[in-house]
Parts: sequence; structure tokens; C-alpha cells
Amino acid sequence: MTKRNIIILIACTGLLIIVVVTTMQEKPEIENIYLSTDRDYDFEKSAPDDDYSFGSHDQDIYLIIEVKRLDPEDEIKVEWLKAEEDSYDVIQQNIINPEEKGSGKIIISLIKHDDIYFAGNYIVKTYLNGDKKITEEFYVQNRT
Repeated sequence: MTKRNIIILIACTGLLIIVVVTTMQEKPEIENIYLSTDRDYDFEKSAPDDDYSFGSHDQDIYLIIEVKRLDPEDEIKVEWLKAEEDSYDVIQQNIINPEEKGSGKIIISLIKHDDIYFAGNYIVKTYLNGDKKITEEFYVQNRT
């Protein structure tokens, strides 16, 4: 083998290693979201509620986001929308940038107006780095 062939072989091997390492890095993700009036709600110990319904006078409504492998460069955006006639209006928007690398839960609460939640249909949408990830619908009823 000539010196030129050995250099080409080493360069190709190095390039292959870079490609393999880059593609094997796990990407950040939003694994799951759920809504609850309990900020300490444990998704694993309880069955998920497919029909989220809350009362207009509930203490708080929380969105709990399970995330994996986030970096400080990542951005999570949450849009809260309320049904108004034939469309949905954005009533709240949250943008979160993690302070450190890691996995865990992010908890966000829906802001009340005049100490109540207005009755109606709602949607909460989550985005990770600009890509839409998970959407959930929920309902607020006029109950105490």
C-alpha cells in the first residue's frame, strides 16, 4: 500500500466516524404532555385522562410536559387556544429555554382572568424548536 492510499483510508475512516457519531446522537424530544389540577400529578401512577374536563373555579390548570435530552439551545413553545365561534384564538403563549441540559418535567399553568377560567373548549399546542409536537384538547365547565 502506498503512502497516498493509507492517507485516503485514514481520511475516509475519520469521515465515517464523524458521520456515525453525528447520526447516533439522540435528539431532544417532547415525550408526552398531560393536563391536571395537581402540579405533582404522576402520569405513571395514574391512567391518562383522554377527556380532560375542568371546572371554571378550579384552583389551577397545569400543563405537564415530559421532555428528554433538552439543551439550553432548545426552545419549547406552548400555545393555549380557546374556541371562539368558528375559530380558536390564542389566549396565552409560553416560551421556555432550559437552563441546563437534561430530561424531566416542565410545568406551566393556564392564567386565570378575574379568578376564574372561562367555560368553553380549549386546545393546548406544544412545539419543540419550531416543530409542532403534541396537541391536547380540554374543556372548562361552569362548575365550582
